[in-house]
Amino acid sequence: MRPKLFAAALLSVAALGCASPQVIPTSTHQQRVQAEAALRSAENSQAPNVPEAARHLEFARQQIADGERLIQEGEQEAAELRFRQAAADADLAAALARAVPLKNEARRASEQAESIRNGQ
Repeated sequence: MRPKLFAAALLSVAALGCASPQVIPTSTHQQRVQAEAALRSAENSQAPNVPEAARHLEFARQQIADGERLIQEGEQEAAELRFRQAAADADLAAALARAVPLKNEARRASEQAESIRNGQ
């Protein structure tokens, strides 16, 4: 009777082991958290309203989704790379959200200055 009980217990433990969620290494988890934080920060800036920045926000979202898929497939290194790429794209989106309006304003000021010079 004991061998059957032992076999049943072993089978239960094996089944639970297969059903448990996959463990994500700390470095991959940190990269994921950083990417998601960078994305949220960029989304809360003017990035969604600046076309060039919005494109990079979409890249970041896609890379986070790819990273999550890679984690499920057991590809931790590739997932970590995707999360780093996502964070970089989100940071770029935030930077573009700040820079593009300033660039446009500088261009308008330059055009105004040029029209004033030509008018005098």
